[in-house]
Amino acid sequence: MKWKKLSLRAKLIIVYFFSVFIPLLLIAQVILNVSENQIIRQTTELTQEAAEQMGNNVQDLLQQYADLVTRFSMDETLHYYLNPLNEYSEMLDSIDAYQYYLKPITYDFGLQNVATSLNIYFVNGTLLPGLGIYERIDDKVQAMPEFTRAVDAGSGIVWGKSGKDLYVSKSIRNLNGNLFGVVTIRFEEERLYSLMKESDPRERRTSILDEAGRVVSSNERSLIDQVLFAAQEQERQVEEEDFKIITTEIDGKMLPDWRIVTEAPIDSLLREAKQVRTTSLIVTGLTLLFSCCLIILFLGKIMDRIRKLLRTMTQVKQGKFVTVEDEGNADEIGQLTKNFNQMVEGLERSIEENYVIRLSLQDAQIKKRDAELYALHSQINPHFLFNTLESIRMKLITASTSDQNRETAGMVRNLSKILRKTLNWHNDVIELQEEMDFVQSYIEIQKARFHDKITEELDIDESLLTLQIPKLIVQPIVENAIKHGIENKKGKGIIAIRVREEGEAVRIIVHDNGIGIEAPKLERIQQSLAQPGTNRKEGRAIGLQNVHDRIALHYGEGYGLTMDSTVGEGTTISLYIPRHHEQTEGKPHV
Repeated sequence: MKWKKLSLRAKLIIVYFFSVFIPLLLIAQVILNVSENQIIRQTTELTQEAAEQMGNNVQDLLQQYADLVTRFSMDETLHYYLNPLNEYSEMLDSIDAYQYYLKPITYDFGLQNVATSLNIYFVNGTLLPGLGIYERIDDKVQAMPEFTRAVDAGSGIVWGKSGKDLYVSKSIRNLNGNLFGVVTIRFEEERLYSLMKESDPRERRTSILDEAGRVVSSNERSLIDQVLFAAQEQERQVEEEDFKIITTEIDGKMLPDWRIVTEAPIDSLLREAKQVRTTSLIVTGLTLLFSCCLIILFLGKIMDRIRKLLRTMTQVKQGKFVTVEDEGNADEIGQLTKNFNQMVEGLERSIEENYVIRLSLQDAQIKKRDAELYALHSQINPHFLFNTLESIRMKLITASTSDQNRETAGMVRNLSKILRKTLNWHNDVIELQEEMDFVQSYIEIQKARFHDKITEELDIDESLLTLQIPKLIVQPIVENAIKHGIENKKGKGIIAIRVREEGEAVRIIVHDNGIGIEAPKLERIQQSLAQPGTNRKEGRAIGLQNVHDRIALHYGEGYGLTMDSTVGEGTTISLYIPRHHEQTEGKPHV
């Protein structure tokens, strides 16, 4: 019973709320959750891949050094020259040893490894030190950790850090295990840091840890030589920040037992997901708000039409033969309005004379044409103004430099010119020069909007600049060319405008090199232009039909516009108006 007492407007709003609003809200929530999980998973995978690639790069670098010390320690000729039993009784003997082998074997290393140093410590007491590479073992050498650790490791490779440098050492022994010397390669920690410094430690902190968990190298420089996990626990207690930790082991028989630890803050992984969620919520909210406003506005218009029809019916019931204004709608209310008007007109025809009917029809025809002309003007101007203001709004949102601000200021200046002209145009007819100035300002705005993707070519007979034409018949054509022809085109777009006198008529040609129009769609638009009053469904045809109707209303049949287009080559639209036309007080041709 309560449902039956509700108004039609309330019933439709309730149906909309349960059938559209709530389902759309639920669908948006599901999509947001799925998108967020997908973004987090992809971000985590990218972090994992980056950590694995980092491990491969570090492993390759360390393997090069391991191969070098192995090559020197296994070199049999080097064993011969460093053998403690090999006695160099004369200085010349040591010089020959360096000349024939000891210098050549290390010469290439010195050239290729500027930031890396090589040292070979030998036991032989008769061989002279030399080249800054070969050094006899003494108390100072024996105190070095790289020497003592290599001797203790037997034939194994040892890795470590001495001061700010890293080292890799290996003892040189014969087949019986007798010690001939130790080969050590030192390299700067910067070599490891160079592999990871490209990543921002605030986004992804990468550290290389030795066996004891101490930081050997890191893109967070303050962590070097600290025990990472103790420092990490302390930091987490203070900052209460969670991390996604990825550990990559350095795998290799001759490589150190080190590992790479990558710490990515959870907030960093979630940042993109949060941005997507925030943007999606804003878009969803605006969409729902827009749909609510639209449905309320739509229902308000429907109820206004019904109430208007009811009021008119009451007047007819009281004996006043009045009709409802027919707005041209083809829906059920429009059909009911038409049938009601036909009924009232039928009653009037039965009591009115043919003279009164003819006068009424003529007066109605003139008013109808005036109303159509006013409606066509109103349909074009707000559409252009909305697009222009939207472009300026987006420029202001994205502007970050003074050049962009100056560009936006230029758009505002051109818009002010357009608005000033529009406000000062009190008559329906203006000079061609004023229309072209208006079009030039509009093109400048679109240039700024599309970053100079659009260029114009003007070829106008100056003798025609004073020609009187209906206002706003060229600008909508240019707007259509940009929106439907050039906006979706790759590369530069050209708008060419030519004005020429052809016999008793003037032809205004607007050509663009845009994407063109497919043949079936072009045929429908041409049919719409050829048949006034056709139901307009093509978005591009609405603006063209408006201009065509306005020209026809001003000058009568035989004038208007024609259209030709080729897919991939562009579109050409020609406006035909008379060269000389007499018109009284701006009234359209009837």
